[in-house]
Amino acid sequence: MNESFLKKMTILIVEDSLTERKILVDMLNKYFSNIIEVSNGKEAYEVLKKKEKEIDIVISDIVMPELSGIELLKLVREFNLSIPFIFITGNLKSEDILKAIDLNVSSYLLKPVNPMQLLEKIDFLCEKKFYEKQLDKKKAEVENYKQAVDKASLIFRMDGNGLISYMNSAMSDVSGYGKKDFGKINFDNIIHPDIPKKYIDETWKDIKDGKLWKGNTKFISKDGEIFYLNNTVFKVDNEKEEFITIAFLTTKENLEKRDFHKKVLIKFQESNKKEFELKKEIEKLKKETIQLIKYKELYVDSFDVINSLKEKNIAKERQLVHYELQGDNLTQKYDKFMNAKKKEVDNLIKNLNIEKQKNELLSKKDEENSDLIETLKARCESYENEVKIKNNRLKQLIDIVGHQKNSK
Repeated sequence: MNESFLKKMTILIVEDSLTERKILVDMLNKYFSNIIEVSNGKEAYEVLKKKEKEIDIVISDIVMPELSGIELLKLVREFNLSIPFIFITGNLKSEDILKAIDLNVSSYLLKPVNPMQLLEKIDFLCEKKFYEKQLDKKKAEVENYKQAVDKASLIFRMDGNGLISYMNSAMSDVSGYGKKDFGKINFDNIIHPDIPKKYIDETWKDIKDGKLWKGNTKFISKDGEIFYLNNTVFKVDNEKEEFITIAFLTTKENLEKRDFHKKVLIKFQESNKKEFELKKEIEKLKKETIQLIKYKELYVDSFDVINSLKEKNIAKERQLVHYELQGDNLTQKYDKFMNAKKKEVDNLIKNLNIEKQKNELLSKKDEENSDLIETLKARCESYENEVKIKNNRLKQLIDIVGHQKNSK
């Protein structure tokens, strides 16, 4: 066990014999910093009532004046069903064993106490306590992550027909729909009518096929207010065909900037295409001019035609220069625009990476919790087997005691 964890554990020793109590305290002081010692069951009961949450393990004698160990355990179980009890006794009676088992005793040892056996039993209980506390911490941590995601994002759940069964508080605030509306409103009630049906149908097909869908969408609230969300939609239950949407608010301006960016790219591509076509045509005219020059001496009448072609060539070259200038201006504007938008995109990517890291951390924590739960399940099965073995031993002891009584 982790030494720092053992130092934090508190053990209550209940023993009426000063000598035996001192032996136990000296033995355990090497491993535990917090040891409380009392001389009888009555004192132990008063301590447990006051410091119930502080005490982790009780080691108690059975036979004591005023209040026996069995009576103490019975009183404690009225307000605490889980605190571990280890009984030590010099006279093991079958009826005491049965009562102790009924009261969920953790273990028992015969006097004189074997130090190694006692430490093994304490170590077993401490290990169980350690994993319980670790599990509680993980649960609290996961809950904190869930609350953080719930505050930072808009979340809603819907079935395959679009019927919305849940919205978190952020989504309810933005959409205007509350708990009374869940199970009555449909996705069609919040998606804006401007969104083409073809686009919605394609999205539904993708997410029903199990694909992760991401995109920006225009919505409308219960009061008719328009809002925009950057959405991630995924399937969570194949049998019930349920889907969860995790989204973040965005603005119309952001969407318009993305559209402008696309238009600039298209315009730039069109300009390059026209420039290429003009260059191709100029090359063609140059070739035709060269051919006409070759026949100039033979065909004087074709001179006018050549001049005409030259003029066309010059006009095309001027047009090409004009398009090149337009292309340069457009490129400068585009570069300026892209530099400004790159900063915004970098910030968005940074925020998305942070959210991605959070989601990955949550996923990792869920996997760790799952592994921890499987470990605890395996330990519980081991505990059950140990209890069965102890029950069999107990039955054997009872049979031996009964046999001895019959023999007497």
